[in-house]
Amino acid sequence: MKSNLEFIQSDSNQPSDCGKVLEIEISNADLGWQGVVLEKGYSPSFYPQNVYTPYFYFALALERDLHWKVKTSDDMQFLKTTPGEIWINPPKTPFSHEISEPCYFVILAVEEDVFLQAANLSLAISKLKFLNNYNVHDETLKNIIELFLMEVQSGGKNGFSYYQNLLSLLSTHYINNYSNYQDLQNDSFNTSKIRKAEIEKIDQFISDNIDRNIGIDELAERLNYSKYYFLREFKKSVGVTPYQYLIDRKMRKARKLLSQPEQTIAAVSYDLGFNDQAYFTHVFKKHFGKTPGQFQKAVSSETPD
Repeated sequence: MKSNLEFIQSDSNQPSDCGKVLEIEISNADLGWQGVVLEKGYSPSFYPQNVYTPYFYFALALERDLHWKVKTSDDMQFLKTTPGEIWINPPKTPFSHEISEPCYFVILAVEEDVFLQAANLSLAISKLKFLNNYNVHDETLKNIIELFLMEVQSGGKNGFSYYQNLLSLLSTHYINNYSNYQDLQNDSFNTSKIRKAEIEKIDQFISDNIDRNIGIDELAERLNYSKYYFLREFKKSVGVTPYQYLIDRKMRKARKLLSQPEQTIAAVSYDLGFNDQAYFTHVFKKHFGKTPGQFQKAVSSETPD
C-alpha cells in the first residue's frame, strides 16, 4: 500500500514524489479522520530534499537502529536513531534527509488547523513557535502515538469521541512541551495583574455553570474586580476577551456532546445555556465552520457501525 502523506517541494511549492518509496502496512485511510494520517510501514531508503509537509509530523522509529543524515544550517549531520525515539517536524518546516538503509516507522501527521483546534489551551496562535526535533525521548508522546496505532488496528472501535480525546491529548502535550507556549504564558502573567490562579478560578466557575448564560459581570465579581478592569486585564493575560473565552469553552463542550449519537441539537443548546437554538447554531458554525447538524452528520459517517 502506498502512503497518503503529502510532501511539498519548498522551492516550488509543488508536490514532491519522495514519499513514493514508503510501503505502508497499516493506515487510518478508511476511518475518516479528516486532516489526520497515521501509517505504519517500511522504506528501503528515503531521500527527501528541501521538502515540507502541511502537518505536525511525528515519526516513531521501530524495530532496529537507524543511521542517517539530516541537513542542518551548516552541513549534513550524522544521526543514530534507536527504536522508540521520535522525529518531530512542524508544518511548512523544510527538511532534507539521506537514509540509505531500511527504516521502520509509525508516522502520525496532523494538519495544522486540526491540530491547533484540538489543543485544550488558551492560544495566541500567531505567536507560537515550534522546533524541528530529532531523536526525542518522550514516553508520553510515544504512548499517545501507540494509542493512535492501536485504535487504527482495532478499526476505530472506541469511536469518534475517543479519537478526539487522543487528538486533544497529543496537541496539548506537544504545545506545552515543544513550543514557546509556556514562555508566552509567563510573559502574559508577568505583564497582567490577573494571576494564573485567578484564571483557573474562572475556569472552574465556567465548568460549574456551563449549563446557563454566564454574564461577564459574574466573572469579574468572582475575582472582586470591576467589569472594566477585568475585561482589560483578562485579555492581556489570555489573549482573548472573557466573552470569547467563555464561548470557546461552551463550543468545546458542545462538540463533545454532539459527538454522542443520542444527543439532539436542541438538548445541547439548552444544556449550554443558550435560550435560542438558532443563535447556538450561528455561534457553532462561526466557531467550527459547520452547523451542529453538519457536524453530527460528519461524526455519524466517520463512526463505525
